[in-house]
Amino acid sequence: MARNRLNLTARGGETNLAVPLEPRLLRAEFRARTWRAADGSLLQGFVGTGGFRLTTGNCLARICAASECSDDGWPVYKCSDGRKRKMSVTDFVTAVFDGVPYRRLSAPPPKE
Repeated sequence: MARNRLNLTARGGETNLAVPLEPRLLRAEFRARTWRAADGSLLQGFVGTGGFRLTTGNCLARICAASECSDDGWPVYKCSDGRKRKMSVTDFVTAVFDGVPYRRLSAPPPKE
């Protein structure tokens, strides 16, 4: 927190202080349980519960919404927004939730 506060105070007069999520700066256990979609949406796993927080949209670039999803019998999850969503996992790196592919933050960068 102190590092972020120092970075923000060094930007006197700036009005846009939003910065993109930097996976390399996050704690390893957080990166291991977080996936990000191409549009900036996040899927964050809860330790020990089997549930997820789904944040759709990119909170830094535009409006976003979050809902909590709990296991309703694999592969279905019941979410706090009243919807049921399906999950599939293609490999350690990729999860597909409600038809949207998410990439694990702790995964090595894709080869190009």
